[in-house]
Amino acid sequence: MGARRGMVAVATAALLITGACGTRVEGGSDAGVETAAAAAPSSDDGSGGSGGDGGSASASEEGMVGTLPTPCGEGDASGATDQGVTDDAIAISTIADPGAQAAPGLNLGVHQAMTAFVEYCNSLGGIDGRPLELTLLDAALFDYNSVVQQACEGSFAMVGGGGTLDETGAQTAVDCGLVDVAGFTISPEKAESERVYQPLPNATYQFNVGAARHIVEEHPEAAEHAAIIYSNLPVTERQAARQVEAYEDVGFDFVYEQAAEIGELNWTPIVVAMRDAGVEYVTMTSTFEEFVNLQNAMAEQGFEPEVIDLEANFYDDAYPETAGAVADGSTIRITTSPFEDDPVDPALSVYLDWLEQTAGGDAQPALLGVQAFSAGLLFATAAKACGSELTRECLMEQLDQITEWDGGGMHAPANPADNEITECFIQMEVADGGFQRAFPDEEFSCDPENVVELTGDYGEGASEGG
Repeated sequence: MGARRGMVAVATAALLITGACGTRVEGGSDAGVETAAAAAPSSDDGSGGSGGDGGSASASEEGMVGTLPTPCGEGDASGATDQGVTDDAIAISTIADPGAQAAPGLNLGVHQAMTAFVEYCNSLGGIDGRPLELTLLDAALFDYNSVVQQACEGSFAMVGGGGTLDETGAQTAVDCGLVDVAGFTISPEKAESERVYQPLPNATYQFNVGAARHIVEEHPEAAEHAAIIYSNLPVTERQAARQVEAYEDVGFDFVYEQAAEIGELNWTPIVVAMRDAGVEYVTMTSTFEEFVNLQNAMAEQGFEPEVIDLEANFYDDAYPETAGAVADGSTIRITTSPFEDDPVDPALSVYLDWLEQTAGGDAQPALLGVQAFSAGLLFATAAKACGSELTRECLMEQLDQITEWDGGGMHAPANPADNEITECFIQMEVADGGFQRAFPDEEFSCDPENVVELTGDYGEGASEGG
């Protein structure tokens, strides 16, 4: 039993490495996993719920998703050109972990986002006239390799998904020839795999230091007195090591580094040690629940560092709701268009509108949902370019030509073809129980110098013959 609990802890903590696992509204946790060839939802009122101008109906009529011409539409494609491709359908699979016993509904927003995308795309005619047929696969944390094997048996490609323990099936996917246009990856085995493409790559040997450079400029003393705390797990230790290497490259000095046990009850010694070391900058590689406990201990000890800088998994309504006032002023670095922007980015509005139409009151807008929807668009764009002769080889050839991608404005531009991360970022700040922009005032802050190449040994990707 103890070993099982340990595996659950590892799996749950691994989510933070994606840098984008927040769910932004409360909703049901029913996994609702099924196989469906999606049809268009009713949109009689053309309203949607994102607050965007015109909603999904107008975006579809104009043939645009934000700045991206929609890749979905009628056509005359035909022929059984590869596994999962027929005259009548293109079979794709999406993996998530909603059936996880340790965290029911985990990443349900990924399945919801891909259901929304398929409904959107099929409402326009599919891809060159071939409808998408979506199978939702539930890895439930520990069954990732098993569901990859299911995808191997009948799907043309995996699209929009990801698994918490994706290293367990990364080699399986390569060996069976699957192409994965993933919504997110976690392990080096998956992130660096030869047959994986992502709208926002999570490259193992690159790190976005945009927020770090901004902190060095605005809070130089804090950057020179930095502390990093991380959950005592291999996955979080690796992420912390990557961040320390990257941040030191742009001028940080970490005067305190400390692993914390999962479920730690006494945070006072860590707080006292940080205060004694003169720490003015704090970050933590963990779930937000663990960090809330640390923040409460900091408040009890009267320890108020100048800067608290957190990863995108903290961009989750549950964080400020759980932490309360102790979270105010904490900053969070993200690379997707904020849900709080007014007006909402037009491409993001399409995702939100179709999500509401397909999931209704159970809709869970999430950063990984944004990435999943963008992955669907990326897949469709490459598949459309293949025309009637859609094969995995052609799909990869087309994906290898897409060197700049932002999902029509859903997120910062990145390079899926070369697995290069974005050079852009936004800093959000916790305030009054929610989030607001801290920097920049609008759009993204972008600079090639925001990307640092890492030299440590952090693992390698699955490969043919591996």
